[in-house]
Amino acid sequence: MSKISEVICAPVTPLGFSAIAVIRLSGKGCIELVSNHFSQSQKLLSSPSHNLIFGTFYAETGEPIDEVLISVFREPHSYTGEDVIEISCHGNPNLVNRILQTLLLSCRLAKPGEFTLRAFLNGKMDLSQAEAVNDLIQAQANQAEKAALMQLKGFLSKYLQELLARITELRIRFELAIDFADQDLPLPDSNALYQELLDIIKTAEELKSTGEQGRRLREGIKICLTGAPNVGKSSLFNALLQQNRAIVTPHPGTTRDYLEEYLSLNGFPIVIYDTAGLREFPDDIEKEGITKSYELMQESDLILYLVEATTVTNPNLQFSDLLSPSSLPPDLHSKTLVVFSKADLIQENTPQISRGIYCSIISENGLKDLTDAISKRLMLNTELPNKPIIINNRHLVALSKCLQSLQQAKQSIEENQGYEFIAFELISASNALEEILGVITTDDLLDKIFSEFCIGK
Repeated sequence: MSKISEVICAPVTPLGFSAIAVIRLSGKGCIELVSNHFSQSQKLLSSPSHNLIFGTFYAETGEPIDEVLISVFREPHSYTGEDVIEISCHGNPNLVNRILQTLLLSCRLAKPGEFTLRAFLNGKMDLSQAEAVNDLIQAQANQAEKAALMQLKGFLSKYLQELLARITELRIRFELAIDFADQDLPLPDSNALYQELLDIIKTAEELKSTGEQGRRLREGIKICLTGAPNVGKSSLFNALLQQNRAIVTPHPGTTRDYLEEYLSLNGFPIVIYDTAGLREFPDDIEKEGITKSYELMQESDLILYLVEATTVTNPNLQFSDLLSPSSLPPDLHSKTLVVFSKADLIQENTPQISRGIYCSIISENGLKDLTDAISKRLMLNTELPNKPIIINNRHLVALSKCLQSLQQAKQSIEENQGYEFIAFELISASNALEEILGVITTDDLLDKIFSEFCIGK
């Protein structure tokens, strides 16, 4: 922290050959540092913010390295809030390294996430927005991208700040009642304060309820393909991915371990698992794979249990008949969808069973009914609401702590405990929200009390 203004630099584009590569510098003196190696030195030094300058970058020896385009961002109008320089050079890793080595003679390499850390410390964004930067980079599908972008744009911050302000206002009212209980001043309306607390709790609970949707967007919705050997699990796995990821053979037990891949369905990130076939007498290696299959089924949000369509001809079969306890434990049935695979092999007039979804990997639109059923079962067609979503587990834990304190404050009111007990719980609730925003300070509360209520007058 004591050296927060020192110049740091790092590549901000991936390693490898590309059309261009970008190196970023931030900190007091970074513009002067780069000007010492740049052909348009004076033009760079006098450049206004948000300006581009073309020229040649030179090594310490004076040897030209590359023709570059330099972007200038002057404090505080930059990503970090400090002076920032971005050098765009040709995307040859050797050129990038030579420029970087030249710069590192006068500055240091940035640590992971340090540019965003400086943006937070310099007040360009709060902690929840800073975390959203990485969530946006890591997002696996466009709905996850939308959720992260909403958080980066401050939807969650604004919501939490408003909630925090309401809790603080309520807390001030109770503290005023403590401080002036022995003076001839009107006491607060306890019923009105109680109703306000109930409304605050409702708001916090509504936000917390988005946590499960947020988890799915962040980690991906887990779908496990299971069933007996040779029912078409690996073929369906490949078809959903649109690539030959799993080995497919006519021999039972080909998949001995599980395979894991990501895909996008209706804009939602999906983690799909191809697992070892379930059968009664596997060999030792296959048995290990089956054990892992059961573990993945327990962790999954949805299980696709595959049954060959040609092996089931009784249209009156019940769901439980299709899922025998020996192959799938009853506690997993509630999150299981039966899939009749190889539907292209059944005869035209064969009665179909309403308890499952028919699919074929070789028929035109043979997977449409299945993907539609998955979307309906997991409610993937629902557009993200235009309101904050908790997509970070740290935020969910902090919000749970906040709610716990609010519920305790409610109980204190109902039990006619002293105002100091209620205020204490509201302090804890505020601190939990401040953990999310990264603004944990008690001095702000004192400033608010004196400025709004003129207590000393």
